[in-house]
Amino acid sequence: MDNEKLRIQYQDNIGRAERLRDVVIVQLLELFNSNNVTLGVPIESRIKNWASISEKIERKNIQLENLLDLQDLIGIRSILLFKRDLTQVNTLISKTFKIVSSEDASDRLSESEFGYQSQHYIVKIPTAWLSLPSLAGLNEFFIELQVRTLAQHIWAAASHKLQYKQEAGVPPPVRRAINRVSALLETVDLEFERVLNDRDEYVEHAQSSTTHDETLNVDNLAKILTEMLPPENKFDAEPYADLLEEIVTLGVTDTNRLKEIINTNLSKALEKDKAKVNDPELKLTRTPETEIYKRAERGVFYAHSGLVRLMLRSEFGKERVDTALTKNSRPLGSLQIPIAPAK
Repeated sequence: MDNEKLRIQYQDNIGRAERLRDVVIVQLLELFNSNNVTLGVPIESRIKNWASISEKIERKNIQLENLLDLQDLIGIRSILLFKRDLTQVNTLISKTFKIVSSEDASDRLSESEFGYQSQHYIVKIPTAWLSLPSLAGLNEFFIELQVRTLAQHIWAAASHKLQYKQEAGVPPPVRRAINRVSALLETVDLEFERVLNDRDEYVEHAQSSTTHDETLNVDNLAKILTEMLPPENKFDAEPYADLLEEIVTLGVTDTNRLKEIINTNLSKALEKDKAKVNDPELKLTRTPETEIYKRAERGVFYAHSGLVRLMLRSEFGKERVDTALTKNSRPLGSLQIPIAPAK
């Protein structure tokens, strides 16, 4: 097919490609959130523009009969915070999409090449999705998925800018420094793995330990709240570090004291939670797309952090708790849903 016919086909299909990209991103985010996969930065995506496609066809002398045969027309990149999630994401992608091909870019590296690493997949949407009228026919498209860690992404971006792909192509005075940077970024992933493993061991030990009291920290605070507070109130991004600062400022420094406060004040906090859900004035301000609306539909208003602050106010008095919140630069009204960080 000549370029003009391909260009017309591109214009005819660009809207469908964008719709498919948006749907796949939503599904990936849901997969990641429901499986505790942490993104380092928001998902990146693009629809290849016509100028880029035309240039590639001419440069590589590609004989293209159908624009939809392009496997990289739709590109989506997920940049993970932790390397351990790569294996889980590989499983999730394999179970969710039709895999056309997959490749670990690091397998292509020779000893003289630097550490560009990324998982590449060419996929199509599963047949089950096609039952939705909005997705009918979109199985014609290929989708290129890339998955890498944040450290790997830093190296990929820097090496692309510098055009340092092989040691032989690097000026001798720069080789030592660039090798050091490559090694450091790989070390970042390895050390984060060590941190996560150490934390897992700590949490496992804490669960099996017969010790009933210990100094509060972020991990045992999260564990106590998860065990003692209603699961439906738990927010995806509970600010445990901020909450710990506030609790310690009030003189609560050990796990037993926190449990006492919860046991004494939880029922009253849940009554206030229920009253907020049923508050007629608040109902008027809720719109379906907001997190508050979604939580109210489940019969809850406050997050775990909000319930704790309510209980602290019952235990120590409003003035003292507000002073602690001010000292730690927290808004005095921040009793409800904490703002989630960008994903």
